[in-house]
Amino acid sequence: MTVLVDDLLLLARLDSGRPLASETVDMTKLTIDAVSDAQVAGPDHRWELDLPDDPVLTLGDDARLHQVLANLLANARTHTPPGTLVSCRLRATAGSVVLTVTDNGPGIPAHLRPEIFHRFVRGDSSRSRAAGSTGLGLAIVAAVVAAHDGTVSVQSRPGLTSFTVELPRDRNPLPAGDLMPERQRGRSEVLVAVSPAVAG
Repeated sequence: MTVLVDDLLLLARLDSGRPLASETVDMTKLTIDAVSDAQVAGPDHRWELDLPDDPVLTLGDDARLHQVLANLLANARTHTPPGTLVSCRLRATAGSVVLTVTDNGPGIPAHLRPEIFHRFVRGDSSRSRAAGSTGLGLAIVAAVVAAHDGTVSVQSRPGLTSFTVELPRDRNPLPAGDLMPERQRGRSEVLVAVSPAVAG
């Protein structure tokens, strides 16, 4: 009930147009942290992380963008069976940050795809309830991404479901002390990408 109330309050704030924080967000670090958390929450799944060599930056609310990725990863875990491979890929284009979460699970039923980002939509009722799903996770994803002037889309068929988030890119570099040191960045990638070596 607490989770449901918190989710509804967040959506109400976003609906009312209340501004989110606007700061430089290191999406590389955020992605490493979110996938690491997902591994702990879903040890029966296989997790794969694909990151570029350089930091990927955007402007926005760090906590809310973390929630976007956490919700997408939780959605993949909740609606796919154990052993499913969930891949998270981060890329930067000339003007955008592109984040993709893909799984090789059973896919989203065709009748649900047009309303997948609506509130209280749940694919598999029994599994969703067992996992504590409120049916608001993807609605929050869509609302937070929209508040960042971004877009989110989904493509799905049996054996492949892919959510793509596109956000404006921040070209202003962070102060050196605010970026994850290269040595730490490399170590984090190994912990996430190799520990489920797994992912193979």
